[in-house]
Amino acid sequence: KEAGFFKGEIAGAKAYQSKLSQQIASLTQKQQQIIGQRQAGLNLPSSLGDGPLYCTDDRGRDPGFSPAFAFFTYGIPHRVGMNQYGALGRAKSGQNHEQILQAYFSNFSFETRSADIDVQGYGRMPLETYLLGIYEMPGDWPQAALQAQAISARSYALSYTNNGANSICTTQSCQVYKGGNKGGGWEEAVKATAGKTMISGGQPVKAWYSSTDGGYTFANNDVWGGSQRPWTKRIQDTSSNVNSFGELNERAYDKESPCFYSAQGWRSNYTNSAWLKSGEAADIVNSLILVKADSGTADHLYQTDKPHPFGGENWNEDRIKQELRNRSITPYNNINSVSVGADFGSGQTTTVSISGDAGSQSFSGSEFKNYFNLRAPANIQIVGPLYNVEKR
Repeated sequence: KEAGFFKGEIAGAKAYQSKLSQQIASLTQKQQQIIGQRQAGLNLPSSLGDGPLYCTDDRGRDPGFSPAFAFFTYGIPHRVGMNQYGALGRAKSGQNHEQILQAYFSNFSFETRSADIDVQGYGRMPLETYLLGIYEMPGDWPQAALQAQAISARSYALSYTNNGANSICTTQSCQVYKGGNKGGGWEEAVKATAGKTMISGGQPVKAWYSSTDGGYTFANNDVWGGSQRPWTKRIQDTSSNVNSFGELNERAYDKESPCFYSAQGWRSNYTNSAWLKSGEAADIVNSLILVKADSGTADHLYQTDKPHPFGGENWNEDRIKQELRNRSITPYNNINSVSVGADFGSGQTTTVSISGDAGSQSFSGSEFKNYFNLRAPANIQIVGPLYNVEKR
């Protein structure tokens, strides 16, 4: 009988543990969903198809308070495949279109391909006619960059449509097509590379590209999950090896992009900048300390200047401080300094170290970014794996 009792208790405990793990997994999925929605709300373009980039450098903006902290991300999503501003930098350094593409893609060969494709809203047309109406790179950029873009766009279109069997959209969800003939340097690049396509495993490469990778590109599964496509790869996109932020700023091929190093998000009452007050930075740190001490508090740690996304209760700064005291943890009221450590081989912030009135602590770069992105006010976000902090 006693053995049966313990057996029942153990079974009950296991069932509770399973339920708890499911709750935590579900909550984590919800948090990821909210971060995805917040970042989508920034409306960051994935490529140059919508025209010039408008990232601003908040280092030149005075928010009206001090000390102030801002978290600057290198590049903007999605960082897979060809880096468009990187192609510009490589072209300026003397690389030709094949060298540029070989830098960003692996396990492919160049072959001549053609097809007719269906373009949504425009009907069926020859691939080369379609390419003349692609608006994904400024026409006054060097021919080497434009030719690399033309081959990428051709390869992507063939892959996306399964060699013309399916249709392709005309927005950045596919690639930007405006019809007609863009002319100029772009027309020259399309014609100079007519039919030239990247092929891997006998099929056109789905040649993803984005505007600004921030000095590093990643394999598709690093960014989107799933299995790795053999033509994608991770690279340090610099003229020579880098081991510091200073070297990265000097040597990255895409350093000319206005989105190469920028703090994303803004508040109109602080000169449209992403600067945070010391107490706001402390609140983000306190939230992270609390959830690490008690994962059951996670559902209360969304940003406080908007309603709880799932109808629950958001805890404000004072409540979080009290919850920490209830657990015999001294909360931060102010942060004095923040520094980061990074792996410059892979392009990821690895540690965030803070110092304030409650002492000094360090966190992993990924966990700090996650709770920063859940808790930061307005639409302020860290939008990539490599980020740094600025103080004024």
